[in-house]
Amino acid sequence: MRSCWGRVGVGACRMQINKRRGMLRPRLFLACTLTVAAVVATGPATAQPADNPVEILFLGNSFTHGRYSPALNYNAGPGDSTNSNLIHDLLCPSLTAAGTCTSGAEAVAAVTPTVANTPGGTLLGQLAYLQANPSAQYTEPGPFGGLAGVFLQFTREAGLHYNVSLIAVSSATLTGYLNNKGSEAGILPLIASAKWDHVVMHDQSFRPLPTTVTVNGQAVPTRGVPTGFQSGVDGLINAIQLADAAASKRNAAITLYETHPLASYGFTSNNPDAPIFGSSTAAQNGGNPAFAPYVGAIDPIGQMASDLHNAYTGIASAYNAANPTGSHVDVALVGDAWVSAINLGIAVENPYLPRHPRQQVDLWDSNPLTACCTTPIGYHPSSYGVYLDALVIFYKITGIDPHRLRAEMDEHSPLFQSSAAHALGISARDARLLAIAARETVQAGMPICRPHASPTWPCAMLQRPPQIDDDDQ
Repeated sequence: MRSCWGRVGVGACRMQINKRRGMLRPRLFLACTLTVAAVVATGPATAQPADNPVEILFLGNSFTHGRYSPALNYNAGPGDSTNSNLIHDLLCPSLTAAGTCTSGAEAVAAVTPTVANTPGGTLLGQLAYLQANPSAQYTEPGPFGGLAGVFLQFTREAGLHYNVSLIAVSSATLTGYLNNKGSEAGILPLIASAKWDHVVMHDQSFRPLPTTVTVNGQAVPTRGVPTGFQSGVDGLINAIQLADAAASKRNAAITLYETHPLASYGFTSNNPDAPIFGSSTAAQNGGNPAFAPYVGAIDPIGQMASDLHNAYTGIASAYNAANPTGSHVDVALVGDAWVSAINLGIAVENPYLPRHPRQQVDLWDSNPLTACCTTPIGYHPSSYGVYLDALVIFYKITGIDPHRLRAEMDEHSPLFQSSAAHALGISARDARLLAIAARETVQAGMPICRPHASPTWPCAMLQRPPQIDDDDQ
């Protein structure tokens, strides 16, 4: 048995499964002499009766529904479904005989632009065509499953009973849901309901950011609206609590989902196969640096994740301190786990480079044609990103180590064929590696550091890496 950790990192290493002890658990120590504390919210979950499942709502936008197939419609069902093995997509009230939503924004025909069906000749020509012809752009037909669908699958494999509902409007903000206007009109009564035992929510990717960040000693504006982020979180929690109080019900638990950092906010691209193209880019906004505020930073992904971490944990701490008898607010550190996966060599750091290290996965979307034409590639999660998000949230909410999900982690198990990993095209090897990033991030309460490098932002370091079993095929 030998370790390749010091040479190339965990992304190139196989984990050893010791039959007597299970997965080896790396011990952690924090950079800058900080103390490690386990921060799993609830501890190991207790069995919930099948006839009294936990009612949980996932509230968000395209980061929640996943945007792309196969995650978009994974384990998806309509709002009127009585099948607890499917997501209840509350914005797809029912299905037609053909299986499409009967009404709402999700009742759209599927359109997927490809190289073969999109005029333009070159990639940039095709992107220009799509931008000029919105009807040819990629669509998101419901019902949606996404992150919630993967979470549901994990709970089933763990023997837990959750009834999972979803509200996810693309580009939605928490303030939009609270104000009950625009594309979020009419949705607030579905959120402010005594039905929910647990609510998972996040804001639009950039809104929690500070209004300016410092890059190489210079102040750079962002698109952050931190006051709007705070008012959205506080207002929605209060609305849910009022519904609970009216029903004489215990307050719903709240988990804030810290979203991932954006590659398009931290890098530029000279790769003709991976252009940063869209109406929400600096190039199409007169070079406005707010659309790429971390470009030029020493560690742009780490810096943006740190700003998101501070925003989400700060608002949770402030709410809990101000409302000691109200809903308890936790944070699932999804964005931190992305940094961990990158730092440990599991995932690609810069998706715009023409070549990536062998066996590393891309957590971001990478097809310019389907991404077109608002946000560019390097913005939304890929199937790997959705899967990592779900691992973090599952561990944070249930307290169950995701490595115990053998249907996901063991390619030799007959259950692997029905796993979320298999459905999303993720190998058991990659599922295990992503589970390392999720587990260690949740336990540390921050990202895991890059091995053998001085940390730029707060992180925890693996003192003992996972080992390799050379006989493990």
